[in-house]
Amino acid sequence: MARTTRSDRLPGWRRPAPVLAAAVLAAGGFLAVFAAVHDRLPTELATHFTADGTADDVTGRGAFAVFVPLLVLGQAALFAVLGHRARGSTTTARLLTATGTGTAAFLGHLMVALTLANAGGDDPHAVHFPGWHAALALATGVLAGGLGYALAGTDPAASRTAEGPPPTSADRLPLAPREHLVWSRTVDSPGLWGIGAVSALAAVPLSALVSPWALLPTLATGVLAAATARVRVTADARGLTVTPALLPRPGLHVPLAQITAADAGRVSALKDFGGWGYRARGDRSGIVLRSGPALSVRRASGRTLVVTVDDASTAAAALNALADRARSRTDEDDEN
Repeated sequence: MARTTRSDRLPGWRRPAPVLAAAVLAAGGFLAVFAAVHDRLPTELATHFTADGTADDVTGRGAFAVFVPLLVLGQAALFAVLGHRARGSTTTARLLTATGTGTAAFLGHLMVALTLANAGGDDPHAVHFPGWHAALALATGVLAGGLGYALAGTDPAASRTAEGPPPTSADRLPLAPREHLVWSRTVDSPGLWGIGAVSALAAVPLSALVSPWALLPTLATGVLAAATARVRVTADARGLTVTPALLPRPGLHVPLAQITAADAGRVSALKDFGGWGYRARGDRSGIVLRSGPALSVRRASGRTLVVTVDDASTAAAALNALADRARSRTDEDDEN
């Protein structure tokens, strides 16, 4: 049973609002610029370029004007729906909001720059569009994504607290009334370490053979994968905390008051979650670094957090014992 507050009943669509706002601004900005330079645009626009910025494909002016708004608004609608369906998981919903907002800003910036690059020329094949345009658009997308993440805020449903102790069938460690209990383990991801190593090694040859701008996304992928390839999992009186071992933030924390029960099992990273890292599927999300033993934490919001880690059964028993003691104390305080 979980306590439900009035804020839990607020419309879930307020969470994807930054995505929709960014898409409307991006599509509107593009259409305004397109209309302003329409008379200076050729009948066919250069829309695809080689690594050195040379045009190698074109699109009709009318088709381009229709396609871009549909692309921007379509991706925004997709992320808005996904964000709405992720209600009850603050982290998943905020990441979806950030990605959708950032993508809309990136596409809007890039398409405006592309339109201006085509203005004033008669031959679309003579248009030059260097890679730094994409880099600037990416920077705009990252900034907008960060703003979207901040505006998304927390989901009230994710903050619901559990009533009563975990089920009697849940395993518990023996715990004295004043005894302190802390369980902690680190876990590595061979898959993410591999992705990080391959990306880092590929960055230099790609920048030399393709374009210097290819270095940035490839290197960023490698650094991100390596930075999250090892995490520390801690169960204590605060609840469950998962933190990248190489970075103090971002981390993931489930307060003890929100945990209805914990248990252990086994998961397949590819079969159950489709890959490694932070994953979300249905009403389950997880820090899935490898296949094997996993801790499952059921929350009062109705969602389940899965963390792959050795000795998961001890972690689950520790959380159940801590939750049991904490709620027993609460019941005693209420009676007094």
